[in-house]
Amino acid sequence: MSEFKQGELIVFKTHPYINKLTNIKITAYSDYSSPVLVIKEIKEKSFDKETGIDIGQQLNCIYYNSKEGKFTDKWINSNLVNKIFFSIIDQKFLFEFNFKSQLEEKNKELTSKNYENLIKQSYINRKVVLKSVDIELNKVKVNRTKENGELMETNHLEFLPPIMTIIGFKFSDEKNKFSEKSGLPLIDLKCKWYNSNSKTFSELYLPSETLYEVKNTHDLFPEKDLLSDIVESVEKNSFFNLPILPSINSFTLEGSSTKISRTLGHSKAILFKHYFYQMNYFDYITQKKSAITINDTFSVKTETQIFGKKFPDYNSRGFKLKTFDCKFAPNSYYYIRYKDTYNNITTRLIKIIDLFIYIKDLKKFKDLYKNLNSWITDGNQEFVNYNYNDNGSIFIHSPGEIIPDNTLPKTIFEDQNVEIILKTNCLLREGKIRNFKINSILEIQEIINGNEIFESAEV
Repeated sequence: MSEFKQGELIVFKTHPYINKLTNIKITAYSDYSSPVLVIKEIKEKSFDKETGIDIGQQLNCIYYNSKEGKFTDKWINSNLVNKIFFSIIDQKFLFEFNFKSQLEEKNKELTSKNYENLIKQSYINRKVVLKSVDIELNKVKVNRTKENGELMETNHLEFLPPIMTIIGFKFSDEKNKFSEKSGLPLIDLKCKWYNSNSKTFSELYLPSETLYEVKNTHDLFPEKDLLSDIVESVEKNSFFNLPILPSINSFTLEGSSTKISRTLGHSKAILFKHYFYQMNYFDYITQKKSAITINDTFSVKTETQIFGKKFPDYNSRGFKLKTFDCKFAPNSYYYIRYKDTYNNITTRLIKIIDLFIYIKDLKKFKDLYKNLNSWITDGNQEFVNYNYNDNGSIFIHSPGEIIPDNTLPKTIFEDQNVEIILKTNCLLREGKIRNFKINSILEIQEIINGNEIFESAEV
């Protein structure tokens, strides 16, 4: 039985891609990397007549050379290649051709005439592409820049096949229209595409087994205008509650079982990537620009649905609110701008775990806040928890300990004898526990219903 099948992807053995490992970035001289080949035709395995050694199969393969603007056929021995694997199970735009199953679904006989009628009625003017498309589209090369020697990534698109349109078809052999091995029809599709090299249109017959059908965005949800809805939301400066992709990048908050599986994105632009659309957005978790394929409906939110009070700011009566006017609540999310001990300024999303006060000099602390004189300590008390009263003052507490008359005024936030500390899960650091000093926080913005925005729903 043949080890290779028509339509499978292979590469020359010197190629860096192996099996499912096709996300390898190519450095040094990337032009030495050969194209991904699609098998068109297979000859039976043969053996050496004198030694009986397996000398492999001859494989007729095809690839697209974008520099020359043409498809190229090559015969190559199977001993010189490696298989690579690509699945379209999770792909919403690419589909295998299966003419037989379509006729069976319609209770039609599997005759050449019915195959012809099916293609004429359902496939003429449809879009197709060579099966190597996604691997070539995502091929990346890495080079050093001349300016500072840093590594710079760019796409390596020398063998990216074009998107084509079916304008006709024929049987590969008019006498023998069906395969002796599989019983399937041997159909070549006549494809037309714009040739960027010759600046005109080109045409070519290609076996249907070497091609994927390419669906349009509006085919995914016929009852909705998915693309127009996204464009309108972008124009309105909307925010999107998006899944973290790939899902393997989701993470669990340290010290809990809460999983962060969604992010908040601020739309920037619509991109077109070869055969599908993407939305470019600013990711509030990673604090980077990112892109997501428009292949589903996204949850759209307005700014007022996401962000609550901002500190510092002015309230309705014209009084300036300072950062310490924010009443942090455990289990709530905030967007902060923070200056660290090295004067680096970063922005990040945090979830409050607990609130602490670090007391530098306990005696001095009790002398200032005389209502705490009845608080009996061992003299080594450095950390206490705190929470907020409705009027903005705070009350302190400590596990397993009673602190009488424990209310303290808001002026404590400006007391140089203490450090007010937020114990948080930092989403920028994939949920790791991080502590932040309030006096180092430059800006704060409340996140409304952050648990619903970022966390996985409990099953």
